[in-house]
Amino acid sequence: MESEILGNLKEEFDRDFQKGILSLMYKNLRFLAYASDNLSPKYFSDKDLSWMYATMRTHFRNTRAVITKRSLIDRIKISINKGEIDRARVKFFQELYNFMCEDDLTDAGYIESRVVIFVKKNLMKEAFVKAQAVYQKGEYEDIPKVFIEAFQKADIQFKTGQTYPDVEGYQDRISRRSVKRKIVPTGILELDSFLRGGGLGEKELGVILAPTNRGKSMFLKHIAEFNMLKGLRGIIFTLEMSEDRYLDRFDMSEDRYLDRFDMSVSNMTSTETMERPEMVERRLLEMLNDETVGNVHIKEYPTKSVTVDNLRNYSDNLRRTGFFPEFVVVDYADLLKSGQSFSEERHNQSYIYKTLRGWAVDEQIPIWTASQANRASLSKSQVTVADISEDFGKAMIADVIVGLCQNKKEKEQQEMRLFLAKNRDGTSGTEVTISTNFAHGKFYDAL
Repeated sequence: MESEILGNLKEEFDRDFQKGILSLMYKNLRFLAYASDNLSPKYFSDKDLSWMYATMRTHFRNTRAVITKRSLIDRIKISINKGEIDRARVKFFQELYNFMCEDDLTDAGYIESRVVIFVKKNLMKEAFVKAQAVYQKGEYEDIPKVFIEAFQKADIQFKTGQTYPDVEGYQDRISRRSVKRKIVPTGILELDSFLRGGGLGEKELGVILAPTNRGKSMFLKHIAEFNMLKGLRGIIFTLEMSEDRYLDRFDMSEDRYLDRFDMSVSNMTSTETMERPEMVERRLLEMLNDETVGNVHIKEYPTKSVTVDNLRNYSDNLRRTGFFPEFVVVDYADLLKSGQSFSEERHNQSYIYKTLRGWAVDEQIPIWTASQANRASLSKSQVTVADISEDFGKAMIADVIVGLCQNKKEKEQQEMRLFLAKNRDGTSGTEVTISTNFAHGKFYDAL
């Protein structure tokens, strides 16, 4: 059945195209590495091309280099003695080798892109075969994992980094410097001044670290609101409630999170927004008529009910409707489900943060989230990376970590200190004092 489902190169490409694949493997080490990992000899239309591919792949895996003419001749002799190839085909292999050497590969980009598509299609077909086998075994809970693994492998790119020194690469870097970096600031000017470019950049993961009831969700809301008012589009995922609480108090789910926005944008308390809804409506109309204001989508899930992949799927669906998020806020990552079944929770947490940052890199967007600090941090003057609960590895993955610090006196005076616990592209260990107004859901630079 597998042979009937899986595709081969013959179905999609003629013999000359397949020879072009071998030429590109011979002349491009990067493509050779990719092809060796993702193509199979059985994909080629005849045994001669299949043999040449298998020989080149074996040589590369043993030496990490392109096959030489001498090595090829030696392999031909060995294969003839073993009866793997006919002596009469020696001339063909010589001609094929000469073709690979002389091919100008003017269509190299086309060959690469077509091969990538072919590999992805076959990965999906293979996933269907595996999923059927899993289904027949009755292991239904493993079926999603089969497709997730296939999608992740299908996302492998040809890019292997950059070479240094390299003049051409240097020119590319100069060009990139002229392109303005996508930045999502915290909205606290003094804190942002210490961050490269004035905020969290594209492909970066920022973490707000604080003990329970310190204001993690409120600060994430503040970041989203600040950037929305600056004209950016974003998504907020909130996972604050347990499933039971979510079901029992449905009216307190998304509405609760939206209430926080109503409080902040209208500069009113929660009670005032309920007593004076016309004031909130007026402010919302002003924002809708203001072309400089962006917007955010807010989506709630019960605690531990969704993975990072589920969030990505939601984002992808929004993209199909024409909404392209420029930032994502996850409130908060510790409440996500891992998607893997590690025996220790710290490994699950590490996996969540790795996949979250992987999403930021893939989509080239900044992602802000939060993490719970341990109980000991409640009595400490300063919240540092050492206070991260469950898995310290989260600190290694994040690009920026901001600790929310507040003693009893500061709380009474409506003050808070932000400790820049980690700053991958700048100075860490800086502390910034701010003013707070939790009744209105506001954070300000200190006067």
